Amino acid sequence: MIHLTTTQDLQSQLQTIKQQKLLIEQEMSNLKKPPIGTVDLSFHRMKKQKTELQEKITKLNSILCPDIIA
Repeated sequence: MIHLTTTQDLQSQLQTIKQQKLLIEQEMSNLKKPPIGTVDLSFHRMKKQKTELQEKITKLNSILCPDIIA
């Protein structure tokens, strides 16, 4: 959950989440491809985590830099 506090806190959260996403991407690239016809649940789990982190990144970016049409 994202806690609304100071800009510094938000930027710190953003950096942490970006690092977590990068680690997951690295883990995903290091996984060996499973045999054809099998499902790799760990890959799908990481993919879901990566998507959730990206959503948090987008949300924090929109709070830090709102897109205001003047």
